[in-house]
Amino acid sequence: MLKINISQLMVAVQEAPSFDFPEMNEGTSYLFISLFCRLASDEDVLLSDLDLNAFNIEDIDSINDLYNNVFEQSNYQVNGIASALRRIAPVSKAAAYV
Repeated sequence: MLKINISQLMVAVQEAPSFDFPEMNEGTSYLFISLFCRLASDEDVLLSDLDLNAFNIEDIDSINDLYNNVFEQSNYQVNGIASALRRIAPVSKAAAYV
C-alpha cells in the first residue's frame, strides 16, 4: 500500500519551481499561440486563419523540437505523478475527541 504524508506533499508542491516557458523567437511564438495552444485546448484551427508570413520552416522545426524535448517530457512527468496519486486508497481514521 502506498502511503503519502500530505503535509510533506504540500510543502514539496509549494517549494517546487514553477514551469518557465523556453524563450521563443517571434515566428515560433506565433505558432505556439496560434496553433499549439489552440489545439491543446481542443479548439478548431483553420488554415485560413493562419498568417503564413508570420513564421518560416525553421519556426516549424523549433516548435516541433519544443514539443518533443520540453512539453512532452513535462507532460510525461506530470502524468506519472498524477497516476501515482490516483492509486492512493483513502483511509479513514477514527476521530479523537478531547
